[in-house]
Amino acid sequence: MAIRIKEVESKSELNAFIRLPWQIYRQDPYWVPPLISDMRKFLNPKTGSFFEFGEACYWLAYEGDRPVGRISGHINHQYEKYHDPLTGFFGFFECQNHPEAAAQLLDAASGWLHRKGKTRVLGPLSFSLYDVSGVLYEGFDSLPVILLAYNPPYYNDLLVQAGFEKAIDWYAFLVDKDVVLKPAYRRVRDRILRQKGLKIVPLSMKEFPQRVRQVGRIFSDAWMENWGHVPMTDRQIEELAKELKLVVVPELTYFAEVEGECIGFSLSIKDLNPALQKANGRLFPFGLAKILWHSRKVHRLRTIAMGVLKEHRHRGIDVAFYLNTIEQGVRMGYTDSECSMIVETNRRMIGALEDLNARRYKTYRFYQKGL
Repeated sequence: MAIRIKEVESKSELNAFIRLPWQIYRQDPYWVPPLISDMRKFLNPKTGSFFEFGEACYWLAYEGDRPVGRISGHINHQYEKYHDPLTGFFGFFECQNHPEAAAQLLDAASGWLHRKGKTRVLGPLSFSLYDVSGVLYEGFDSLPVILLAYNPPYYNDLLVQAGFEKAIDWYAFLVDKDVVLKPAYRRVRDRILRQKGLKIVPLSMKEFPQRVRQVGRIFSDAWMENWGHVPMTDRQIEELAKELKLVVVPELTYFAEVEGECIGFSLSIKDLNPALQKANGRLFPFGLAKILWHSRKVHRLRTIAMGVLKEHRHRGIDVAFYLNTIEQGVRMGYTDSECSMIVETNRRMIGALEDLNARRYKTYRFYQKGL
């Protein structure tokens, strides 16, 4: 049956766009359904923070009357400000193992971007690098941690068959509770903590609003050299803070201060994905209760972000962050911690994690194509 591509224009079509993954992953034990209510807000130009600086279009692929795939095309004016004005993006890519449907979806997004003057398409970013983005390329044998992508292996084949090529890889590393830490690392941490005026303290929730502002400032500075990094807007930081407040582990979130000035942070959150999976995309009537019940059994962390101001790097502050997280996390009963996502060009952080005997266990790939 012929494939038909339809731009999403109505509320019912947007609902079909949001619900399509339930069709793709019906029998997949590792897929974690997103919250439908969150997706509606996220994709709506009236409520989504992305639309403060971006524009987007959505499409569905139909085989007869049945949707078999979806995609977005979008333009990020913040990215254009810090990188280049000729790159556009695709995202929210989901598709049956149907090369023709995938090719036509990608053509729809690419054609829309080309008409808007773009000469390269990059993705998937849904919508930004710090949303759920990339295609899982390696590591299909376990649940993803919270806020990371999951997809069938054949997605990579669909993109390559449509003429896309690798742009860059990002990695996820896993540290388990039985990791053997080198004595040298403890000596480095002890030396750091003896430095005059420097201290490392855990998060106090009473200081949460102030700490969020500090994280936003340091994140924007410390990540500027990372591939594709775009500083977050104030609204994005506020929305992220609301989400993180529910999952942050204060005892395992650290701030480095020099003479009272915050110069670095390490942010760890509970991996609620096993609990979220039980809710099946709905908070009500029973989804929230399921999340709360199953969240008690969460034993995995995700260190979601770490940053140190440029002038304070190479002092070993990141080593102190790693060790504190591992040692205190084990004392609190966590069995393992994921550090992600780490871009493949960040050799210093990759080297530090490898020295800590962290295991690289998942790879996320971004693809590109000239227009």
